[in-house]
Amino acid sequence: MPVEGLTGRPGRGNSLLMTALRFAGYGPDCHRPATAPTPDTDGATSASAVSAGGRYMHKLPADVESMRALLEGYSGIPAEDVDRHVYQMRDRLWDVYPYACVGRFRFASLEFASDAYYQVALFKLLQAQTESDDGGSTCLLDVGCCVGQVLRKLAFDGVDSSRLYGTDIEPRFIDIGYDLFRDRRKFRGSFVVGDLLRPDNPTSSSSNSSSPGSEALDALDGKMTLIHATSFFHLFTWGDQVRAAVRLVRFLRADRADVMVFGRHVGTVAPRWDGGGKAGSDKVYLHNGESWQRLWDEVGERTGTRWRTTMEPTEKIETGAGGVESSLRKMSFCVLRA
Repeated sequence: MPVEGLTGRPGRGNSLLMTALRFAGYGPDCHRPATAPTPDTDGATSASAVSAGGRYMHKLPADVESMRALLEGYSGIPAEDVDRHVYQMRDRLWDVYPYACVGRFRFASLEFASDAYYQVALFKLLQAQTESDDGGSTCLLDVGCCVGQVLRKLAFDGVDSSRLYGTDIEPRFIDIGYDLFRDRRKFRGSFVVGDLLRPDNPTSSSSNSSSPGSEALDALDGKMTLIHATSFFHLFTWGDQVRAAVRLVRFLRADRADVMVFGRHVGTVAPRWDGGGKAGSDKVYLHNGESWQRLWDEVGERTGTRWRTTMEPTEKIETGAGGVESSLRKMSFCVLRA
C-alpha cells in the first residue's frame, strides 16, 4: 500500500525509512520524512556538569530541543518557562528513583521520533483514523512508558489519544507525566501499572490515572496492533526477554497480520551476556540481528506464532571513560508476523 503525500529526505535516515516501510509491507514508492535528530552543539559533557557518579546532569543536554517544542506546542507552556519546568519534573522523578535515565534527562529526549519504525507506526495510526471500518481497533501500547513521552509525541503528531496506551511498573512516573505535559484533562489515552514478568501481579489501571485492579494487564490482551518498547529488552536476561516477549504477543491482535513491535535498545556487534545491566539480576543479554531473530523464534515456539525481525545499528555508544566501546551500538528494531 503506497503512502500518499509524503516526501523523503536524502541520506541514511531516508534509506532506513524506505527499508522500514518495505519491511512493514508498504510499496517502494512510499515516502515519509523522519524527524532529524538535533545535533549536539555543546560537545562532551564536562565533569562539573554531572554528579552522582555521572547519573545526574546539572545542565539540559542539547537533544531536548524537540521536547521544548512539544511542551510549548502541545502543553502550552511559555517558552521562557520550559527549561525550569523540565528541571522541576526531573527532580521529582529523581526523588522517586534515581535512575541514570532520569538524572541525565533521557525522558526528555524525543530522538525516537527520528526512527523509521516510529514513522511507520505514526502513518498506520493516522491512516486508521481516516478509515470508517477501523472502529478504533488500531491502537499502540508503549511498554515501559515512564512519563508517557512517546504517547504525547504521537498525540502532538495528530494521533487520537484514545488509541494510545502505556504501561510501566512505577505509577508515580505516570502521574508525574501528567504534570510534565499538563494534560490531565486533555489526554484520553490509558495507562496500566504492572510488571510484565510477574504472571500474577497486582496492577492498576484507568483511563486517566491508576486505581487498584488485579487484571489490568490482562484487559489489554488481544487489543494492540502496535507495541513500542524502547530501552526495555536490554534490561533483562535472555530468559526474561523471552517471557516479556511472550507477554507482548498476548497483547497483540490475533486477527491482524500487520501487527508490529518496534523500538530501540542497546545491542552489540557480537551477542553476549553483560554484567552491567539491571541491579539484582543475572547478566543481561545484548543482541545483534541474528540473536534477536533467534529470541523471537523461541517466542514463536512458545506461542504457536511465527515472527520475522530486523535490527540495525544507529550509532556507537560512548563509554563513561570518554572513549567508544567498539562492540556496543544503539539498535533500532522491528518485529512482524512471518
